[in-house]
Amino acid sequence: MGNRNKLIDGMLIGALVGAAISLLDKTTRETVIHNGKCVGGKIKYAVQHPQEIANEVKHRINIVKTTVDDVSKDIDYLRGKVEQLKEATPQVLEIVNETKDVIAKHLDSTEQKNKNLS
Repeated sequence: MGNRNKLIDGMLIGALVGAAISLLDKTTRETVIHNGKCVGGKIKYAVQHPQEIANEVKHRINIVKTTVDDVSKDIDYLRGKVEQLKEATPQVLEIVNETKDVIAKHLDSTEQKNKNLS
């Protein structure tokens, strides 16, 4: 148990030292201060207007639900089209083969007629 506490303590100390060193850079320091003010302002607004935040969350959840429903319907539609294609493919292949045979017979008979005329 003592080793675990030392590990956590060491990690926290390392994180604090790393953060302090990074704050020596002016740009980093200004960015951290700016972002902190923005986050603080957003938290203050959320605390002062909890119902508005709750309504926004509900609205976004409804948008996600609608999107998921639309995607689900699209997937079902595509699944149906794939099934139709699977069923139609053998029939189309059969028609193509029959057409090929008819054309081949016609070409053979035309070639025979041309040979006979020669």
